[in-house]
Amino acid sequence: MADDAPDDGPSLEMPSLSLRRRRDAPDVPEATPQSTPGRSRRHLPTVSVSGLPAAAVTGVVVGGLAVALAWLAGVGCEAVRGTSACGGGPGLLILVVVVAALAWAGSLLLRLLGVPHAGSTSVLAVGILAVLVLVFVIGSLDEWFALVAVPLASVIAYAASWWVTTTVGEEQPRDTRSSYDVR
Repeated sequence: MADDAPDDGPSLEMPSLSLRRRRDAPDVPEATPQSTPGRSRRHLPTVSVSGLPAAAVTGVVVGGLAVALAWLAGVGCEAVRGTSACGGGPGLLILVVVVAALAWAGSLLLRLLGVPHAGSTSVLAVGILAVLVLVFVIGSLDEWFALVAVPLASVIAYAASWWVTTTVGEEQPRDTRSSYDVR
């Protein structure tokens, strides 16, 4: 009686939570990424520039952006608080946003110039730039020569960062077999 009658009740089989198609399902043509309107990912054009000149150009641009963002932060704090220093909570938030914007802009520019390891190069360079500015330029950021000193420090930081990431990134994998027995 149970073998001849079709089973119309619920299945006791565990549900499949994967996104794969079931084998017994009828073949339905899948939509290709090109057929979905307005959802195609745009690729940025790249300019082929060798590593060190690309790092230097990026350093100049990011250094100029750092000077501009620092000036905007000072003007904004002066407009809101009456002083060019925003110490405390707002100052830290502004600092984090400026550093993140510099790292993102440098990464985008390095990627446009075709430099490998663009993200790590840019993050390391912005960190080096922050250290260089704090050590050498912090006392005279209000002077006119800071307009030249910060982009120059940024060029040095991006060149050093490019050298570090390419030296470490191109290292050949070591042979994992050891020549001695460790038993």
